[in-house]
Formats: sequence, structure tokens, C-alpha cells
Amino acid sequence: MRKKPLIGITGYHVPGEEGVGGTFRGVKGQGFSVIGHDYIQAVKQVGAIPIGIPVGDRSTCSEILQAIDGLILAGGEDIDPQLYGSSPDLRCWTITPERDYFELALIEEALRLHKPILAICRGMQLLNVCFGGTLYVDISDHGEHVLAHQFSRAPRWYLGHRVKLLTPSLKKLYQANEIRTNSYHHQAVNQLGAGLEAAAVADDGIIEALIHPNHPNLLAVQWHPEMMAVKHEEGLIPFRWLIDQVNGGGSP
Repeated sequence: MRKKPLIGITGYHVPGEEGVGGTFRGVKGQGFSVIGHDYIQAVKQVGAIPIGIPVGDRSTCSEILQAIDGLILAGGEDIDPQLYGSSPDLRCWTITPERDYFELALIEEALRLHKPILAICRGMQLLNVCFGGTLYVDISDHGEHVLAHQFSRAPRWYLGHRVKLLTPSLKKLYQANEIRTNSYHHQAVNQLGAGLEAAAVADDGIIEALIHPNHPNLLAVQWHPEMMAVKHEEGLIPFRWLIDQVNGGGSP
């Protein structure tokens, strides 16, 4: 009997000094590593086993990647603008440098070991930074006619805007030239990292997906397919792609 793939999922890093309250339970000074249930359910639905990866020592990344079959870089906090030669400003939300550096090490090790990577929202942005690219500290820097990309007052599965698919591989994956997606970000890819290609864009030109010709088992999307999957079957497409890669499938 073939074993189910083990899929590692990164998550929020909540230091103890952030305090107690809100949706978190615990005692004063206690921190949390938090994996969204939507990621967990999506991985289960495609026949794999989800494994949470808390922020830890970068020296452990090799052992972690050797133990899992695929990696999901999940959404979450802002990426520190200093990592791509910019500076934080008042438009920045929460920044967690510990998570940034740990996940950058995870990406580098996953690439070295040729482990499949699905990068989502923040994960896509960090992937771009890892390849030497830059981000908009806030998408308002993209220009005057930028769309709304943060539908925080709508259900998490709400399909807020159109995304045009640019590459033959992504069109084949979705069996479409254009899709509608949810959206929960205020930072976005600016200059592409070395070798990365824009695989999808929104109507305002914001990059919505990335691929890399030299890394065919890498796919990055700016939307949140795990949230879409709550109501829309096509939300599972990137997760099925990930399992196909684990099982020796082709490019995205």
C-alpha cells in the first residue's frame, strides 16, 4: 500500500511578548505557532498528511525537508522590507523577522533537495525575495489605478477579482485563460527575482502567480486557494498539483 505524502506547512509565528487574548488561548508570556485549518483541510482533501512546521533553528531545515515530501509556504505577516533593500513605513503590518529568516532557509534547502514547493500569498512574496526580487511595501506604490486586493469584509472564499493566466502550463493546470480568486494582501511582487516568470496577473498588472523554468516543481500564487476550497472546488487545484509533483508529475 502506497503511503500518503507528508506535506509540511509553515504558519504564523506569535511571540510571547504579543500578549494573551484575541483568538489565542494560553497564559502570559506564552507564544504560539499557528497553522490555519483551511491549509490542513485542503491537504487532507487531496490525500496527503499535513505536518505543521513551527519557526525554529535554521540548522534544522535540512532534517525537516528530508522528512517531508512537499512544502507549503503559507500566508501571514508582512515580510521585512529591509530584506529587499527597502524600509518599513507606517503602512506595514506585523513583521516577524524570525519567521522570515527561517522560511528563507527552508526555501533554499527545499530547492537544493528538489522538494516540491507551493507558495501562497506571503509565501509567494518571500519566494520572490529569496531569488533576489523586490516587493511593493504597499500595493499603492504600484500606481493610481490599483485594484482592491484586501477583501477583509467578505467571506474568505469570496472571489473578489479576475486573474489572467499567462503561461501555457498554468492555463493547462486550470483549463482556463482566466479565473477569479479571493485576495488578502497589501504587499505584492515588484521586481521579479532571478529566473522567475510571472504566470498570472490581475487586471491592474499586479503579479498573481510565479513559476521558474529551472524549478518545475515550484508554484507560487498570490491568492488563497485553501480558503477558496471551502466553497469552490477549484481551490484544490494547486494542492492537487503539489501532490502530483510529489508523485513525479510534470511542470505547473
